[in-house]
Amino acid sequence: MKRLSTQRKHSKRLGKKGYWSGYNRGQEQGRKLGQASFGKIFEGVSIIIPSCNQLQQLRACIHYIEENTSHPHEIIVVDCGSTDGTPTYLLRKSIAVRYALLTKDVQMIGSLNQGLMMAKGTTIVVLDPNSMVTPGWLDRLMSCLYSDSRMGVVGPVTNGPFGEQQVEVPDMNKNEVRPFAMAHNIPNPDAWRETESLAAFCLLLRRETLVKTGYWDEGCHSIEEAHADWLLRVRLLGIRMTIAGDAFIHFVESDRDTVYGFPQTTERIGSTEEGSRNRSFFVQKWGDADKLFHHPEFGTAEPDGQGLSSKEAHLSAASFYPVGALVQGPSGAVFRIEPGSRRLLHEASAAGGKYVHPVRVSQLDLLALPLADEPEAMVSGAADAPPVAVAHEEPLPVLAAPELGNMSMLPTLHIPAQRKRWIELLYAEGGQLYQIGNGWKRPFLTLYAVMSWRAEDYPIQFLSSEELSALTEKQPIIAPPVLRGHL
Repeated sequence: MKRLSTQRKHSKRLGKKGYWSGYNRGQEQGRKLGQASFGKIFEGVSIIIPSCNQLQQLRACIHYIEENTSHPHEIIVVDCGSTDGTPTYLLRKSIAVRYALLTKDVQMIGSLNQGLMMAKGTTIVVLDPNSMVTPGWLDRLMSCLYSDSRMGVVGPVTNGPFGEQQVEVPDMNKNEVRPFAMAHNIPNPDAWRETESLAAFCLLLRRETLVKTGYWDEGCHSIEEAHADWLLRVRLLGIRMTIAGDAFIHFVESDRDTVYGFPQTTERIGSTEEGSRNRSFFVQKWGDADKLFHHPEFGTAEPDGQGLSSKEAHLSAASFYPVGALVQGPSGAVFRIEPGSRRLLHEASAAGGKYVHPVRVSQLDLLALPLADEPEAMVSGAADAPPVAVAHEEPLPVLAAPELGNMSMLPTLHIPAQRKRWIELLYAEGGQLYQIGNGWKRPFLTLYAVMSWRAEDYPIQFLSSEELSALTEKQPIIAPPVLRGHL
């Protein structure tokens, strides 16, 4: 009897050992397959659902997607530290759903960016878990999106309180939504209308649109502000946005105050003080955004003078970054921005060099700029690395500012910290900082853009008002999005 008991214990130990051995082999195999497939895309739609403690809404949202979506698609859920059973649910759905479980300290904007990074489809949907998709929803949106090559983002109509996208619907329960939607979602191009804004509860966009605009800015204080910031970049690039009036999606408003979704307005979920803070950041970053779309010289040419229109296919948000600036991607490699391209830099000479801090940008920004043929001198390093010495022969951005009356009182410009204070003083005096080139000037859109590009690291010249006015003004310089993750 004792011998039988020992055999059973030995068998149990072998069983446990075999289980964990198989588990580790499977995990390693999955990691290798994931690495091999990274960056590959498929002819279908990636549906991204950010979520946090919304298990009931998430389960229903996925159910309706599976029931009403015939187009090839993948479902991606990015969860921010839910404690309501969402991780267990996603584990059980792992065959049908790709997911990422993030810690609770990751903001909703960061979770959305994670989902965008994971997406493999040629088209992408950003979907609020409170959205109840209906028969034909994706077909109608896709038809609208691909009706015009200039179309980049499309949104449906809904019963929810989303401005232009809200339509009158009869009072109905969930069982009555399907027959209503089937009668409504009939192909009708006459129901499409162009717009300058779309609500974020459901956005369909081309992959090319994401590559051009980049990720959402995690420096924003709310998902609403990050959404407005991203839409402004869409407009900045001349990408068209349209409301597909023949695509209806039901929006479930139950427990709206307790969920962590995509609000239309900050006041709907936060205090007046919070809303004021959010608007303050937006103004700090963009200033008077309307001026961008009314300036006579806006987007008419690149600094190289080739006369590229703001609606040209190769224009991206990175086209509004300063030429010659040093940028650093997630891998730590450092590049110099050139007109329409980027150049990899390595092995910099420290002798007589100029110290410059590379600015962190996303992989999307880098991919939007083709890689120049031959690398030049520079050292690659981590994002928190010290400034890098740039040799004299390597061109740096040349900045210019109007002469001020108190020139003698300004500090010496050779020390970066003092130069930074000088820039702040310049703005306090109502001045403007430019990047200048051969016959052109590009204004930094705001002081925030100046600081984002670490303008204190670069040479600054003082020019008279006559000298500045003689230069042709080209597109402004905007700040890159702030990123918290490895994107």
